[in-house]
Amino acid sequence: MVKLTFLGSGGGRFMTITQKRCTGGFVLEDGVRMHIDPGPGALVKSWENDLDPRELDAIMLSHCHIDHSNDANVLIEAMTNGGTKKRGALIGSDSIINSDSKIILQRYLDHLQRVEILKPGEKTEVGGVEVLGTPSIHSDPSTIGFKFKTSAGNISYIADTQFFPDLTKWHDDSRVVILCLTRPARFRIPYHLNTVDAIKIANVINPELLVVTHIGMKLHMSGIENEIKDLEEKTGVNTMVASEGRKLLINKNSITKSL
Repeated sequence: MVKLTFLGSGGGRFMTITQKRCTGGFVLEDGVRMHIDPGPGALVKSWENDLDPRELDAIMLSHCHIDHSNDANVLIEAMTNGGTKKRGALIGSDSIINSDSKIILQRYLDHLQRVEILKPGEKTEVGGVEVLGTPSIHSDPSTIGFKFKTSAGNISYIADTQFFPDLTKWHDDSRVVILCLTRPARFRIPYHLNTVDAIKIANVINPELLVVTHIGMKLHMSGIENEIKDLEEKTGVNTMVASEGRKLLINKNSITKSL
């Protein structure tokens, strides 16, 4: 059984600073526990949703922007029991490890058992879960997505990116696709997906479930519920918003959603 717990569905600078939608990323559990893109609030929301961050095995970061990485240092502190145990993995884009932005402080890198840069097309493993780095086209050029080969099938996370023709090929056999969807159709911006792109992606991949996250302020204000209804009608793909506290239980034959 694979469990996903979402700690928010917000993204972008204005959603991040207002927290009208939480920006804590999500946690994947499949014999190991991984926190993916822990933006602002990830630590607090972990505790509020009965996820002890001291039990993390890995932190996965798609890129260095603050709405995806802000709480990484404090989660490393938790994962290593305040730095008293050298354990856990940090896996992320080149910008996370090598950038001048210094997202991860050196003292926390020293606490970790493993620090790994993942590039598109490369694979790694966390406790038996294979992870493939997938390409993105974003303002941070090293941005990656993740495709998790779990005990219940493939789960994809399409991180911040603009649409490009080969995007769907990297995720075409995933049962669940978690999609960073920032803008409604009429407010396209560079390096991000809008609802028109989401319809294309859903129609090609046709996952059992599409999970929408990284909702920006304009998409939030335009009425995400109506946008989701339109997406479902045009694709036939079951779609949900990654609202804080929502959970998915995934086995080989079914996907159960919490309210």
